Amino acid sequence: MKSGVSIPIFLMSLLMALSVQATSVRTSTVAELAFFVEQSAPAKVVNYDHSLLSAQIEGRVLEVPVRVGDQVAEGQTLVRLECSDYEYIRTQASSAVAALDARLQLARQQLNRAERLLKQRNASQELRDQRRAELSALQAERRSAEAAVSNAKLKVSRCEIKAPFAGTVTERPVMLGSLASVGTPLVKVLSGTQPEVSSQVPAAMLASLQQASVLYLLSDKTSYPLEVRVQLPLVNSSTRTREVRLNFTERAALTGTSGRLVWRSRGVQIPAQYAVKRNNVLGLMIWLQGVVQFLPLPDALEGQALQVDLPADAQVIIEGQHGVQNGDRVERLEQADAATTAE
Repeated sequence: MKSGVSIPIFLMSLLMALSVQATSVRTSTVAELAFFVEQSAPAKVVNYDHSLLSAQIEGRVLEVPVRVGDQVAEGQTLVRLECSDYEYIRTQASSAVAALDARLQLARQQLNRAERLLKQRNASQELRDQRRAELSALQAERRSAEAAVSNAKLKVSRCEIKAPFAGTVTERPVMLGSLASVGTPLVKVLSGTQPEVSSQVPAAMLASLQQASVLYLLSDKTSYPLEVRVQLPLVNSSTRTREVRLNFTERAALTGTSGRLVWRSRGVQIPAQYAVKRNNVLGLMIWLQGVVQFLPLPDALEGQALQVDLPADAQVIIEGQHGVQNGDRVERLEQADAATTAE
């Protein structure tokens, strides 16, 4: 009699135990599961102003008061060329203008005298017209002489090659005593302004770049934080890339540095193995205060990591997620319980 009663009780206890086991799940926080997807593209540091200064006149090099690596200020003299010939031409041109001024003064006086005599009927109109023509010719000649003076002054000013901006001397190909002709390279100066990063980014990756939360240049295991300045509205037809220019937000890398532009998407990724499908929609099972909640992810793809926007402490069901439904009440196993269950 006792054994007949104990069997049903044992079966009921077993069924209850199995029921509890069937509704037990194991979870992990988003922070423990998540990983960030990083993408990259080749990049280099460029500077708009890295100017090779050349001679604009012909002359012998008299002085080069700078060396490679020197810091220079805007307007500082970098090279001096022999200038005596151009100074002589300037003096001649200035003297010609002075002589013309004297002739112009005389021509005006002669014109005034001719006009007075014409009013007194003591001179002909032809004489007055002749004096006017002489004055006009001298005025035109003076304008030409003034242009010659300006040209001579310009050439004299080009005897000194000055820094167009503050920066650093990076090359000095010129030598003392050498004869420089028009176009001869003299000195190269790199601007002291902050450089920027240029990167050719595949067109298909631009959307993720625009939504990136972290951008940096990685070069020789050193990272330099960046921000996008502009995306050029031009696609390279051969490489299907677009050039992106980025500014340094903290310290800048040196001009000429090459590396990788690296960016990280705003959302975090959850491994695909924790995905479930409900009503033909992929998603995650979330444990919230003992109740299962299905989080649909319509943009998720089979076999690919899931991009989510969840709090770091959200509990994702990582064991038992396939056997539960939205709204089910379940028991969450602690780590020790989960280890025992696995054994």
